[in-house]
Amino acid sequence: MKIQAVASDSIADEIGLQPGDRLVKINGAQVRDMLDYHFWSQEADLELDVMQAGGNRILIDIEKDPDDDLGLELLEPQYQACANKCIFCFIHQNPSGMRKAVYFQDEDVRLSFLYGNYVTLAFASDAYLERIMVQRLSPIYVSVHATEPELRRTMLGSPKAKDVMPILRKLADAEILIETQIVLCPDVNDGPALRQTVDDLAALYPYLESISIVPVGLTKHRDGLHPLRAVTVDYAREMIETVTVWQEALRAELGRPLVYLSDEWYLLSDTPFPPDEVYVDCPVIENGVGMVNAFIGEMGRQMKVLPSRLESPRKITFVTATMAESTVRDHLVEPLNLIENLEAELVVVPNDFFGPGVTVSGLLVGRDIVRSLEEHDPVDAVYLPPNVLNDDGLFLDDMTLEKVSEAVGSDVFLFPEHVEKVISA
Repeated sequence: MKIQAVASDSIADEIGLQPGDRLVKINGAQVRDMLDYHFWSQEADLELDVMQAGGNRILIDIEKDPDDDLGLELLEPQYQACANKCIFCFIHQNPSGMRKAVYFQDEDVRLSFLYGNYVTLAFASDAYLERIMVQRLSPIYVSVHATEPELRRTMLGSPKAKDVMPILRKLADAEILIETQIVLCPDVNDGPALRQTVDDLAALYPYLESISIVPVGLTKHRDGLHPLRAVTVDYAREMIETVTVWQEALRAELGRPLVYLSDEWYLLSDTPFPPDEVYVDCPVIENGVGMVNAFIGEMGRQMKVLPSRLESPRKITFVTATMAESTVRDHLVEPLNLIENLEAELVVVPNDFFGPGVTVSGLLVGRDIVRSLEEHDPVDAVYLPPNVLNDDGLFLDDMTLEKVSEAVGSDVFLFPEHVEKVISA
């Protein structure tokens, strides 16, 4: 692995490593990426196999404290791409003309371990699984969708995909924690197939920690793709009733619900969220399971400590997608409007870019937000859901906060962690 940077006054700096050198092995183990580097460099006694930029191959012996980092940043290799052609894949439903990164489908265990990305393990080699187990890449996030082999292969669009249950059993036997996801497609993997999937996965408890069920997302860009039926309000309500029964049975048997519905099910059907105890110890809150319930609770706590009056008038606007309209209005906008001298407005943005079937805030694009805000007068500040931007500060259509702000004539920010910052800005 090529060394990209060396931290000043670090061990690597002291022994003379330079950007452009290549770290080949640590204690005889090949270094393929930063995960390998961090794992193999934890020992106190190290032998570094280095190919210098000038072409010399050298061995360097190091003695250090086990917790000391060498101070290297390596150039990450290209992430492993997904070889599946899932019938529900959202990336296949993107319009043309977007930046290249938006179309990349990853199947990389590093991203699963580091960021909670779900992988299918459909073509996982023995070496791939061995790395997970040896380096304790736990938890691992796995897209299952169905445990019946042929049904899963159909859903993945991969006739040669490996059976998932033997793989999951192997990981569980190695005490690797597993978080699983099911993208539920009406008339495809629901009914008895879903029941079997949940039962098969639950048998891997306690190392299988969660089964998240999310509704299939359908954009307007589906020409030539597998025909799928959207989740309706009635369907969502029936699914909530079914899963609630399963949760109660699993909690009685295992001490936890184990199977969770993503927030979209409750928002779509206008059904109250489960009691807080359902989400206790839920390991996938950040993946859209219980996030809205957590938001409601947090807003309730924060509103109690806000002032009853502002010294000077302030007018602000909150932006959300259609699915979260009632939640944001009831638990954020209306309570803020009780504060004297504060006027809070809610702007709900329909998703024209992906189509009306896409109703979550994380898929709002800059141009749709601008179009909706242009219909309203400028305000002191506009606040957007934090998940509308990627790590580079870009919307999915490559707009920036600055461009949105220029277009609407108001200062535009991401919604902060604490509401107090909104009213005190």
